[in-house]
Amino acid sequence: MKALILNSGVARRLKPLTDHLPKCLLEVNGKSILQRQIELLLSIGVKKYIITTGPLQDKIINHVKEKFPELDVVYTNNPKFESTNYIYSMWLARNEIDDDDILLLHGDLVFEKSVIQKIVKQKLSAVIVDRAASLPEKDFKGQIQNGKVRKIGIDVFGKDGKDAVFLLPLYFWTKKDFSLWMNEIGKFVEKGDTSCYAENAFNDISETINLFPLDIMNEFCMEIDTLEDLKLAKQIQKK
Repeated sequence: MKALILNSGVARRLKPLTDHLPKCLLEVNGKSILQRQIELLLSIGVKKYIITTGPLQDKIINHVKEKFPELDVVYTNNPKFESTNYIYSMWLARNEIDDDDILLLHGDLVFEKSVIQKIVKQKLSAVIVDRAASLPEKDFKGQIQNGKVRKIGIDVFGKDGKDAVFLLPLYFWTKKDFSLWMNEIGKFVEKGDTSCYAENAFNDISETINLFPLDIMNEFCMEIDTLEDLKLAKQIQKK
C-alpha cells in the first residue's frame, strides 16, 4: 500500500498565512498538518509515500527531510497549480502509483488515530463519512445508494437530504478500483477538463466501482480550509 497525499493547492482562503508557507505546513499545536499525517500513517505501517506539490515545493521537501529523514517518498509537482485542480496533480503522479492499493488523502486533513486505523483495515474501497454530522454547505457530501457511494461533490445533497452524508476526502482504494478511476481521470485530462474535482471523474463511472462509506460517527476528522477551521482544529486537538 502507498499513501498519496495531495498538497498542490494554493490555499487562498488561508492567506496571509499561506503567502509564504504551504497549507500542509501550518501548525496545529506545535506540529504541521503534514507531520501529524505522516506520523499517524507510519504508526499503522504505511511505508511508501507520494506527495503532490504546487507552490513552495521546496519548503515541503525540506520539512519532510527534517522530520522524517528516512522516509520513502516521491514528490510530483504540478506546475499548473494556478489553473488546475488536484485531478491534474493525480494524473501527473500516475507513474509513481504502480500496481498497488492506495491510501488517498487531502493534505489539509487533521484526524485522530482511530480514523486512519479504521480506513487502513478495509479490504474493499472505502471513504470516510460522518453520518452524525450535519451536511456542510461548502464541503464534500456523498450520495449513498444501496450501501455504496454513487456521487461525491459539494453540491450533492441527495433526495430530500436523506441519502446524502458528510464525506471527508480520506480514501482506501484497491488497485483495481483506483486504476478504473485513474483511467477516467485520464479522459478528463485529455479533453482539458482539469479545473474540476477528481471526484467528478469518479461520478461518471461510479456504477462500475464499489466504493463503500465508512462511518466514523463523530470521531475527529476535519479539513482545514479557513482561518476559522484552523482555530477550531487547534481547540479540538488540545482535548
